[in-house]
Amino acid sequence: MGRATYREVAARLDIEPVEALNMLREQREQGLCDFSDGGWFVGKLKGQAQVAKPAATAKSKLLQGAEPEPVDPEAISQLLDHNTTMTTAALAKAVGRNARGMTMVLVSLARQGVVVKNGQGKGVTWSLPTAQVESNEAPVLPVEPVVITAPEVADPVQPSDIAQIVSEIPSFTEGRATLQTVPTVRVISREIRRTKSKLANLEILRDAVRVVGRHKHLVQQLVNAEGDHAKTKNA
Repeated sequence: MGRATYREVAARLDIEPVEALNMLREQREQGLCDFSDGGWFVGKLKGQAQVAKPAATAKSKLLQGAEPEPVDPEAISQLLDHNTTMTTAALAKAVGRNARGMTMVLVSLARQGVVVKNGQGKGVTWSLPTAQVESNEAPVLPVEPVVITAPEVADPVQPSDIAQIVSEIPSFTEGRATLQTVPTVRVISREIRRTKSKLANLEILRDAVRVVGRHKHLVQQLVNAEGDHAKTKNA
């Protein structure tokens, strides 16, 4: 990329911008990159003197420019195979690396197809590719040659079978001669419409009966009043 902002680096590595900025700052402290004119680039500015820092701890020695040992991809694969999924911090702790620097390592391994990134932001986890997990769980068995045979043709429907099916539908057989038991498509469509209409009417009737059942006392009063009125009129 030559020279790029930390946001462009984040977009290229598919990580959060704050992670990219922290990672670039760490790389600059190790003397691997530098910043000027609004962009980051590989190397140091010419004529810039490096300030030596006291090597009190192993971490301070690392910041003076000593490159950390590369992470073994096989070790990462074994960890993910055992734990299924792990966070960046957990993997970094397992291999003795800084969590921010571990992000670049995992992104590189993801490009190589060694690991797979799951999610975005703080909830990112890493796992093995699906194909690799399946290969670890089940050994590949030899494939036997497949013998291709002619497809079996289903037995054609016999007229006797059609007659049996139709005989079980009374709407098709009522009022028809024996030789005319097989209806046409038009007749079948008409019966379907009639059945749907009857079903809709029955549903309306069912709802009406339910309403009447809720007010059966009022209905009974109306029936009694109608009966008294009829008796009075006849008298």
